[in-house]
Amino acid sequence: MKHRSLKVPFNALSTVLFLAFVFQPSSSDPAVTDLRHMHVDDRVMVQQLADWAIAPAAQGNELRVLHPADLAAATSSGHRRFQLFPHSASTEEQRRFLRDFPYGPAMALAAERHRVDGLLVAAIVETESGFKSNRVSPQGAVGLMQVLPSTAEEYGAKDLFDPRVNLDVGSRYLGELMTDFKGNVELAVAAYNAGPGAVERYGGVPPYRETKDYVKRVLTLYGEHHQTAGGRDNPFRLPSDRLGG
Repeated sequence: MKHRSLKVPFNALSTVLFLAFVFQPSSSDPAVTDLRHMHVDDRVMVQQLADWAIAPAAQGNELRVLHPADLAAATSSGHRRFQLFPHSASTEEQRRFLRDFPYGPAMALAAERHRVDGLLVAAIVETESGFKSNRVSPQGAVGLMQVLPSTAEEYGAKDLFDPRVNLDVGSRYLGELMTDFKGNVELAVAAYNAGPGAVERYGGVPPYRETKDYVKRVLTLYGEHHQTAGGRDNPFRLPSDRLGG
């Protein structure tokens, strides 16, 4: 008991000293971030990492070991890559979840046909049209997934007001964007809104307020759908400072 009681503050102190050392600027390493000048969201992440590391010590367990690369990744302001969920809700879970949505079975069918995530399709439909199949944008985009007639013409589709046709064309186009951007959901969603040329030109999400807000909303809904459908925590949270939050 006496040995354990001495171990707790020592482990906690070791972790605090480690974090302080990692983030202390020096002349030999000018690139190290000074905590005083970090964005508030980054400071919160560092604090959460510190709490995570110290918690086992406070409970009398072994101290978790953190590699400096873990902390660097947590505070990096560089471009992050958002992929499909590594542990996606199963097809049956998605079908059950989508049944409660307007046009849910048609969304599931179109998504499965074109091998895209049905819950991502649902997030796009909700963002694009609010599930209104007769919606037409000022730019002439039509229906549930706000498909342009020119896109439908490329695929040989005609009646975009037919929900099944609209979902089929939109899901097919989304699937092609996912392939073009090598599975990067963030870029594929941005391209769905702003066009693939804009994403390629800027090397990421274009700096348009509309597109940034669009991407944030779609990915937030996508994460929430997976959390509900799969009964898991949402690992797909976006840093609000990057996407207009």
